[in-house]
Amino acid sequence: MATAKLIFRPAGPADVEALIGLYDRHYRGGYSACFDRYGPVTPQDLWWVQSEKDVTVVEVNRRLAGVVILGRAGKRLLAEEALVEAVPDDAAAFLRQLHEWLTRRFQEERQDALTLRCDETNAAALTIARTFGFTFANALLVAGGAPTSGREGDPASPPGYHIRRAAPADSRHLARLHDETLGHPLRPKDLDGLWRQADTRVMVAERERFPVGFLIAQVRDGAGRWTIGIREAHRRRGLGRALVHAAQQFFHARRVPAITIYWGTDTAAAAFVHALRARTERAYLYFERAL
Repeated sequence: MATAKLIFRPAGPADVEALIGLYDRHYRGGYSACFDRYGPVTPQDLWWVQSEKDVTVVEVNRRLAGVVILGRAGKRLLAEEALVEAVPDDAAAFLRQLHEWLTRRFQEERQDALTLRCDETNAAALTIARTFGFTFANALLVAGGAPTSGREGDPASPPGYHIRRAAPADSRHLARLHDETLGHPLRPKDLDGLWRQADTRVMVAERERFPVGFLIAQVRDGAGRWTIGIREAHRRRGLGRALVHAAQQFFHARRVPAITIYWGTDTAAAAFVHALRARTERAYLYFERAL
């Protein structure tokens, strides 16, 4: 039996409908790391991705069989998606060709490693990682749960702390807290935009009027996303739970589910989300192989 030959070509306007169908059949909604949105992908999303990332169609016998999306973080290249369906009978040869194409692309970009991301249901990408000697690097976890209903049982701020709505005058403190607790700064233009958004709630936690934590809650694409940061000396005192509850009340008023996204190797974040009894909705796995 002849081995099916894969053709790799740039995606074009005529591919949009088929690519959206392929993507939605695989993910069936939920959070997409590639598109950074919650819910089904739209043509507008795909046009945005094509303007920012490298979208390649995979064909077998002139039929669309998959898509590869390459993105960049600075000088680092990442295979953000490697989705395939309708794999031919010779699946091993199919995946070998896909792996060889990825290897060439990363070598052309002078990368020292091939980095591949996939969700836990992507059998083709997982097989490539297992077959060609990739090692596990990290996991991006999406956790969610139903929003709280009503205000009964609101947890009070821990003794000695005060939680309040943040204001533009808090921008300098928020930027410093974001950098200190999450490891990367919040840009001034991002902070400026927060105050103008009706679907955003920013809270600050204080001890003796000194900012020690913050919450950013945003409604986007039909879901509520929350991010919190608390200084190390003020953790494990119930402050994080109180901040998250404020986010849940905000999302409840807007009738949207709540999600948060964190790295699996961040043990503090993992322990906190586990303590909240939030369920893991999706796991994106990162694999690497030296080139």
